[in-house]
Amino acid sequence: MPYSNTSTLHWDYRDGRVAAVMAALVYSLWTLEIVFVGSPDSTSGALADPDSSFGRFLDSAHRTAAILVMLAAGLGLTLGATRPRRLLTIAWWSMAVFGAASLAASLLPGRCVVSTDAACAVETLVEGVDGATAVQPPIAVISILAALVSAIALTLDRRRAGERAWPVLALITAAQALAVVVVLVLASLLYASAGDGSPGVALGLAERLHLVTVALWLLAVGLVPGQWKRTRRARRIPERAA
Repeated sequence: MPYSNTSTLHWDYRDGRVAAVMAALVYSLWTLEIVFVGSPDSTSGALADPDSSFGRFLDSAHRTAAILVMLAAGLGLTLGATRPRRLLTIAWWSMAVFGAASLAASLLPGRCVVSTDAACAVETLVEGVDGATAVQPPIAVISILAALVSAIALTLDRRRAGERAWPVLALITAAQALAVVVVLVLASLLYASAGDGSPGVALGLAERLHLVTVALWLLAVGLVPGQWKRTRRARRIPERAA
């Protein structure tokens, strides 16, 4: 029977690569706000109005992205490079933590459209917004720090392995580290002000910069081949003697 094996699902390393690339694309969907909503309000902590159709769409999309990230990390751990070094294992596990924390934050009530938006989580908490809980800021901080740890570990592992793309990974990681520092500093200042301060343009731009670096990191995870392996090796066909 020609279709006897179609009912069996076989995971492949390429599924993990596709999941990482798709997650990168989803984390870039906030740019559609410019097209469909107009110029985004960079003075606001939120990237979109949570009560708008686009805000609900973006919320669902980021929930999907978190699941894709966990899928990619899981396949990386199981179908990734043979005998991975400790750094690569740390990169995969940190990526899984990022996905799990992002998913958990997206399921919590509140007005923050982007689950990794630590500044928005702090802002809603200090302003006493309905639905805001004290666990939202820590979870958001855990998610962005886990992503940074994963990016750093992957960059160092690829450098040790002699991957030609490691300088690009290093540039992405440096940009992500800068964005994380800026977001956390501004969020801390906002928390210290007890809601009396204004997020300002800098915080809005920092949030968007962080999303760009996260998307680039996930894109690199999917495109750089060194941390993956093929499940099947091509067999060489011996040449016939003339």
